[in-house]
Amino acid sequence: HTKTDLKVKPLSSKQALGGRGEEMACEYLKNKGFAVVERNFRTRHGEIDLIAKKKGEYYFVEVKRRQSDDFGSALEALPFYRLARLKKMVEVYATRYHLLSAPLHLSLLGIDGLEPHCKITFLEDLTGG
Repeated sequence: HTKTDLKVKPLSSKQALGGRGEEMACEYLKNKGFAVVERNFRTRHGEIDLIAKKKGEYYFVEVKRRQSDDFGSALEALPFYRLARLKKMVEVYATRYHLLSAPLHLSLLGIDGLEPHCKITFLEDLTGG
């Protein structure tokens, strides 16, 4: 029996905070009647945090979390250029899984504050489609 040492890079505090934010977002969405169908879907354009489904419609959810408002709210943390990349990622997913005829929504879920007193804001459709 040989021992293998695995080199595991420790999570940064930002990564740990983001991971916990995604957990909280999943809980929130499930409580609102959504089914989370995928997490951290990667494409060459980047990553979609969560993909959720409700009543035959798909929601591609970018999760942003801020512990303080020193640098703005969580919702303000989505730069404009990222929206175009997110749209490309949605297109990749929809093409791969044959969902181009389904209603698709690009969404933003912001989590502000420290647990257990977080404020969650969910914008279901950023593009008006």
